[in-house]
Amino acid sequence: MKRYSVVALVCVMLIAVGSLASARQTRIGIEAGNPSVVLIVRPAPFDFKVGYDFTGIATGGGSNFLHVSADVRLIDSYRLIDFLHIFLSLGAYTQLTFAESTVQLGFGARVPVGLQAFLLNGNIELFLEIVPTFDFYPSLKAFKQWQGFFGITLPLPKLR
Repeated sequence: MKRYSVVALVCVMLIAVGSLASARQTRIGIEAGNPSVVLIVRPAPFDFKVGYDFTGIATGGGSNFLHVSADVRLIDSYRLIDFLHIFLSLGAYTQLTFAESTVQLGFGARVPVGLQAFLLNGNIELFLEIVPTFDFYPSLKAFKQWQGFFGITLPLPKLR
């Protein structure tokens, strides 16, 4: 059970770190919602997220889960007004649900849509994100769960 969690976390972090070198701009941050807490690594135009839900509300049965996702921004920071932008992404996720003494694997597709506010010359990004999901495994279902987040990211200095 813990071994799967560690392997998933290591894989996502290796992918994220490997893509930092070729990224236009990289941001890191944290978001809260469903799952409860999520770490974000965003080497533009990609979003890599690792989160954990300790509330059990999202699964309906009180089970905690580990969430790992990777998205690509199809529309990235489209300006609505001066500091307010929208984005649209397409991605995939996997989830390990810890119920009683078992671990259940699930994966599917996600379509994140969000509203961003860039403050202090773009150094701080506040965002709201709504994510409909399409489950492929263990069963085929559309919109079984919705993920929603409020988060903040900060830019990392460019590597030379």
